[in-house]
Amino acid sequence: MVFESVPYGLPSYVFSPNWFYGFDSIIELIAILVSILLVYYSYKCFKLTKEKKYLYFSAAFLSLTFGFIAKIIGTLAIYKPSITRTALGSSIHEAFTGLTPYNINAIALVMHFFFMLLGFMILFLIISRLTWKNQRVIALLVYFVFIATWLSIIHYQLFYFTSFVLLSLITYSYYQNYREVKSKKAGFVTIAFGILLISQAFFVFVIYSRIVYVLAELIQLLGFVYLLIPFILIFRKRPRIIK
Repeated sequence: MVFESVPYGLPSYVFSPNWFYGFDSIIELIAILVSILLVYYSYKCFKLTKEKKYLYFSAAFLSLTFGFIAKIIGTLAIYKPSITRTALGSSIHEAFTGLTPYNINAIALVMHFFFMLLGFMILFLIISRLTWKNQRVIALLVYFVFIATWLSIIHYQLFYFTSFVLLSLITYSYYQNYREVKSKKAGFVTIAFGILLISQAFFVFVIYSRIVYVLAELIQLLGFVYLLIPFILIFRKRPRIIK
C-alpha cells in the first residue's frame, strides 16, 4: 500500500484493490456532491432559522468536501498518470516541476487528513454546544487537528482511528440528543453518524485486506446520503429545531 516515501517523509498510499481503481473515486465524487448539498441545505437552514449552528454545519461539510476532493486528486495521480500528459495536465506539471504522481498523492493525502479531521472537529464542537467565544478551547482543538494530521502522516491508521474516536463522541452526543427530543430528524442524524462511525472502523483495518477498503467506502457513502435526509426535511418544512 505504501509506494514510496517522498521528500520530508511524506508517504504515498493507495488502498484500493486493482479492480476497484477509479470506482472509489466515483464513490467519493458522489460523496462530494452529497457534501455540497449538505453545505447548501445547512446554509439555507441557517437563513431560515437564523441559528448559527447551521452555519457551522455548512463550514464542517465544506471542509469535508475539500477533504474528498484532495483524496480524489491524490488517487487519480496514481491511477491515471496519463492525465499529466494531457494539455491541462502538462500545464499543471510545468507549474509544479519535479512533482511525481507519488508526490501529488502524498501531498493530497495530507490535505485529505487535515480537512476531514477539521470537518469532524467542527461537527464535534457543534454537538458539544461550545460557542465560538470559547477561543482558548477552540484554539486547543484546532491544535489537536494539526497534531493529529502530523501523526497521521507517520501512519495512516492513526487518521482513521482519530476519526473513529471523534465520530464515536459525535454519535454518542447525537444519541443523547435523540433521547431528549425524540424527533425523526434527530434520529436520522444519529443513524447517519452511526453509519459513518462504522465506516471509520472498517477503514482502520484496511491494512489487513483491500476488500475492507471497498466495504468502508460504500458504508461511508451510505452515511453521507443518510445524513442528507434530515437537512432536506428541515429545508422543506420549517422545523422544530434539532437541539
